[in-house]
Amino acid sequence: MKAVLFDLYGTLIDIHTDEESTKFWEMISKKTKKYQRYNSAELRKEYLSLCKRKQKDREEIDILEVFEELLCISKEQAIKMAWEFRKASTKYIHLYKGVKKLLKGLKDKGVSLYVLSNAQEAFTLPELKKLGINEYFDGIAISSAYGVKKPNLEFFKEALKSFNAEGEIWMIGNDAECDIHPAKELGLRTIFIESNLTPSHEEEDKLIGFQWKQIFNTILDINLGNQN
Repeated sequence: MKAVLFDLYGTLIDIHTDEESTKFWEMISKKTKKYQRYNSAELRKEYLSLCKRKQKDREEIDILEVFEELLCISKEQAIKMAWEFRKASTKYIHLYKGVKKLLKGLKDKGVSLYVLSNAQEAFTLPELKKLGINEYFDGIAISSAYGVKKPNLEFFKEALKSFNAEGEIWMIGNDAECDIHPAKELGLRTIFIESNLTPSHEEEDKLIGFQWKQIFNTILDINLGNQN
């Protein structure tokens, strides 16, 4: 049996967000006025302060808790507000070319597919559905639900335990420090993708861009030469 753990952003998903601009915070302050009246500068300051405070208690925070406390709202309201926040900050989001072909191809060959991502469930789960790839995964592990994040080995171990993944397990990611090195430490096989969102790392064994055919052949041990 084979199983693959995928990082998401910078590996399967190309995304650009902006939570720094004045325009963004002005937009969010208008959406939050029905709960709490902050001007844009006050809202940004309180939001960042709350995030920083919560990071003292957990390695990875849950953004829903921030919105609940910041705006004095219920979890259901926080879920809606978090998604408004994400949509407003997202400049673009799309899959890299060939992602669906790879996922479908591996599934058709009986490979189990999982997500292991440093992210917020309130943002990521709707995005997976929006992009039409949630149905391919047998399990999804998002750091906000675990309280830890990559490269912490505990995140990998807890996720693998919940997945009950067996056999030959691969980790595919675009960050050598967060994805590749800890996976190797746990004895997983790895594929490092250098994408437009890859941090500056030196790694000898890498793919430049999302070469889906090469990834497919590598995981299934098909020797057909280099296919871009």
